[in-house]
Amino acid sequence: MTAVWILSALSLMLTAGASAELSEGDTAWANRAVSLEDDLADPVQIDRAIDAYRLVVVSEPANPQARWKLLRALHYAVDFTTLTDDRRQGLLAEAINLARQTEAILDSVDYGDDDRARLYFWSAIAFGSRARRVGPLTIVREGIAARMHKYSKRSRALDAGVEGGGAQRLQSRLHASMPRLPFVSGWVDGSQVLPLAREAAAIDPEHLGNRLILALALLDDTDEPSQEASDLLHGIIDAEPQSHQLIEDLTIQRQARARLDELDGTTP
Repeated sequence: MTAVWILSALSLMLTAGASAELSEGDTAWANRAVSLEDDLADPVQIDRAIDAYRLVVVSEPANPQARWKLLRALHYAVDFTTLTDDRRQGLLAEAINLARQTEAILDSVDYGDDDRARLYFWSAIAFGSRARRVGPLTIVREGIAARMHKYSKRSRALDAGVEGGGAQRLQSRLHASMPRLPFVSGWVDGSQVLPLAREAAAIDPEHLGNRLILALALLDDTDEPSQEASDLLHGIIDAEPQSHQLIEDLTIQRQARARLDELDGTTP
């Protein structure tokens, strides 16, 4: 009886500890952009979030929220902070390792659809971060694009509104940017680029990422720059970045400005 009581007490202590660490990580995540340098975040807060989520993953390997929140935080640290290249490479390797565990974890643990959708989505994003740092042949050879497609498709099936249309954003760009190779990337379908982008925009019309993806899809759909695409790009640049995703929105605005500059350069 005493042993059972001790085990129960230890279980409660571990659960309470994980809850506290998750809360600490969430607070640091919410404050990830309190200090900026050249439109990038000082990494102090996101490092705290990563440390907190990492502790929960170590103590509770099957904890779904800790896993997808750690993947999300690692992505932010790699893409939106002033970390050194060496630190970025280390964190990206950690994210890829976590992402590679996704299917095994999801096959062995009964999570709710919300957590499953986010775990698939942020795993796909981890592979996307690697994809941007290697050549297209490596992406195809390592099966990175195929895994991104599979995970984003599963995420969308579980929760069509995950991360404000995030799965649709990712799928739209995959279909737009990946070459279609028999037996390797036969899933690529250019006709899906615009419908997926419009679906994302319908889920969250104010999301600057959705508006950018739609503008890019419209530009991919025609040889002539469309007025709708131009209006979207100008609207992105003129928008007020949302406080809860400040660095992300500033990055999207830079991308929109660069795309407009390209269009202006080709205009007679």
